[in-house]
Amino acid sequence: MSHKIVRKVLVPDDITMYQLHLIIQDAMGWEHAHLFEFSDAKWKSTIRAGIPDDFDDDFDVFSAPKQDVFKTSLKKVFLEKTNAKPFWYWYDFGDDWWHRITFLKVSQKDLKTFEGAPICIEAIGKCPPEDCGGVWGYEEFLETIKDKSHPDHDEMKEWYGMDPEDEYDETTANFDKISFMLKDMYKSKQWKAKKPGFF
Repeated sequence: MSHKIVRKVLVPDDITMYQLHLIIQDAMGWEHAHLFEFSDAKWKSTIRAGIPDDFDDDFDVFSAPKQDVFKTSLKKVFLEKTNAKPFWYWYDFGDDWWHRITFLKVSQKDLKTFEGAPICIEAIGKCPPEDCGGVWGYEEFLETIKDKSHPDHDEMKEWYGMDPEDEYDETTANFDKISFMLKDMYKSKQWKAKKPGFF
């Protein structure tokens, strides 16, 4: 039951990894509800960036020490240092959502629409709901919400916030909502944050 989920986003070249985290959250439809980390590889990474915490030392034996996302540059660390190789964004260490991030060549047409703020130029597929239980939980969610005869169908629709008559389509993405969220986030205090906090 898996489906393709893609977001193509134009971003300023001087952003931090924290700002990239904000962009991914709003472009995907996540809710900024869990911890996250960037790395050049899923396992045995040589570059890691996240929010420093008391448990860093427990994981440093398996991979590189974690850099502070508020001080780590996308361009200098994940573009120039790795020769623009794809890298990973790991969101929600319980559900384990792994996002593969690839640098793409920007077309002249897309550049004409770019005014400095992050903009989404393509969106395919709906993002899985927060706290649905990872890949396996999401498959169960899809099976339940699409089968009207399933005993948990109505309860699942209510949990997701759908009206009884609504149909769930995992292949669509709300492009207008993504664009609005990115614009709103770019103007927020959160975009300029230099350390973790509440906004």
